[in-house]
Amino acid sequence: MSAGGSFRGLRSGWLAAAVALALLAAAPARAALIEPVESLAIGAAAPDFSLPDTAGKPVRLGSFAGKVILLTFWSCHTDTCFTTVKVFEDLLARLGPLGLVAPTICEEIPPALAANNYAGLLGRCSVGQTILLDPQREVRRLYRVRQLPTSVLIGPDMKVREIVRGVPPLREQELHARIEQLVRASAAPPAKP
Repeated sequence: MSAGGSFRGLRSGWLAAAVALALLAAAPARAALIEPVESLAIGAAAPDFSLPDTAGKPVRLGSFAGKVILLTFWSCHTDTCFTTVKVFEDLLARLGPLGLVAPTICEEIPPALAANNYAGLLGRCSVGQTILLDPQREVRRLYRVRQLPTSVLIGPDMKVREIVRGVPPLREQELHARIEQLVRASAAPPAKP
């Protein structure tokens, strides 16, 4: 490569870096209001947040305190979302009455599924779930989610119990047994002294 080619490569690299810095500086101030945790650790308090549901109503994670929460981050651009959400149907049918809730954060929703107040999305994956919208990915950053889907099992005390990344672990019966055990233990009346 010639010296002129190297110079052009360096110049374009500097230009790309300058553009990236300018974009970061111009990011909305609202994103700065959410402070990410260093890392989401088992036993740590689940960071609280509020996001709109498909009707535009704000839903706060803290409003589910006292219940077992299976918080899942999805992208609706793949069929993985729609096939794996069936995993939750049985869990919610059996354990929902005992206190399991499954808020699902969708950050990428194709226009066809968002049309008519999310009718397409709700028709495919709303069985027992609370669908929350996060197109700016603020909560994903807050929870340091790097892979979709990621599910966070949160106890009634709002502490993180387990983090599950990817699809295959969501289908494992061992995970379902742990969720059921947590829900049933939380629903049981306290022991008498």
